Amino acid sequence: MMSGPTPETRRTVLGRDGWKCAICGREIDWRWSGYSIHHRLKRSQGHGYTGLHQAGNLLPLCGSGSDGCHGWVHDQAGEAAYQLGYLVHPWQNPTATPVYYPRHGWQQLDDDGRRQPAQPPEGMPDYIPDIKHPEGTQE
Repeated sequence: MMSGPTPETRRTVLGRDGWKCAICGREIDWRWSGYSIHHRLKRSQGHGYTGLHQAGNLLPLCGSGSDGCHGWVHDQAGEAAYQLGYLVHPWQNPTATPVYYPRHGWQQLDDDGRRQPAQPPEGMPDYIPDIKHPEGTQE
């Protein structure tokens, strides 16, 4: 059983997003190992989902699961990570769930490594000035 995305899929995801973190836009290149390919549908919840390691479920994020934007998604974002599409619930299809890119707005990802503009999910604005506080409440 494959334990992660293939090297080709990783390159596709990085290329789709311009070799930048999908959230903060930090440059990612072969010399810097401080990034990860993030699973929107968590590996632990993706049993039986054939697209788990496909481009529609993956985002390049700076940091690891405990720091950078990847750490923020898993440790601090809470429900905002789901509202923004950085995480999806087990009953959701990642390719049918838009994700918010601060530089590009809402995007629909597909397993062929493409993204296209999408309508925001119900109740979410077109533009979010501060993704770490999408509802405007800063604690």
